[in-house]
Amino acid sequence: MPSPRPLPDRPRWLPWSAFPFQCRFIEIDGQPIHYIDEGSGPALLFVSAGQWSFMFRDVIAHLRGRFRCLTLDFPGSGLSPAAPGHDHSIRANAALLTGFIDSLDLQDITLAVHDVGGPVGFLAAVGQPDRIRALVITNTFGWPLAGYPAVRRMLKLVGGRPFGALNSLTNVVARFTATSYGVGRQLSRADRRSFRGPWRSRASRRATLQVLAGVLRIDPLMAEVERSLRADLSGLPVLTLFGRKNDPYGWQARFGQIFPSATAVGLPGGHHFPFNDDPQAYADAICTWWDRQVAPAPREVMKESH
Repeated sequence: MPSPRPLPDRPRWLPWSAFPFQCRFIEIDGQPIHYIDEGSGPALLFVSAGQWSFMFRDVIAHLRGRFRCLTLDFPGSGLSPAAPGHDHSIRANAALLTGFIDSLDLQDITLAVHDVGGPVGFLAAVGQPDRIRALVITNTFGWPLAGYPAVRRMLKLVGGRPFGALNSLTNVVARFTATSYGVGRQLSRADRRSFRGPWRSRASRRATLQVLAGVLRIDPLMAEVERSLRADLSGLPVLTLFGRKNDPYGWQARFGQIFPSATAVGLPGGHHFPFNDDPQAYADAICTWWDRQVAPAPREVMKESH
């Protein structure tokens, strides 16, 4: 019988001062997956594909006294390696997220999704609705992008060969994301270096763009997801928590149409990563909503409402 493959170690470029969490690993379908599992209480699972768990660092630090906070790095991102030719599609990442939830046997999950983590998380959630207790939705979408040509043009640009070659040489995506226009508003210079650490690898740079480019090919899938959100998850407590400076297409209001009883909160100074712009306000909004909308509703009542 072959000996188990050794799991990766914490890299030297990620000091405890920058990332004060235990680096945990689990194998899912033979793939080593890095994840964070901090605190105790109701499970709060953060999902964002194409980035990595570092960006949830500050909000997890605020919330781990109230919740069991979890997040994972999808293959090719963060501290999760990916074999050459790995499938970075939305459907493949959703299957991996489902495997992660099953492997840890997570129950009554509050699923917090962001950016490409929206399609990934929603697809996993509609496949196992009995495990989902509530949703926190941040600056993402849950429908086809056919009606948003500007978004499709941007995705086509970053998914094209010229931009891919530029990014491989310069690491422009990670460098920009680490600035105050991305996750870096509250980060020190050393923290920004640590955040950029995974993208020292050109394979990780390519993986990020492949995740983004894959969004162009999922309109039929997202039409199914939108129908399933309305049919299977509309009875859940929902918090839409958007940065007010990054909702040019009114996506928060569109989620209000899918989830008519959702609580809508806008963080005034928040951009695309509001949990980095103001982690305390973001955490406070989740706690206030949870106490008012989630905690009072027994799980059995929410099941009956579906």
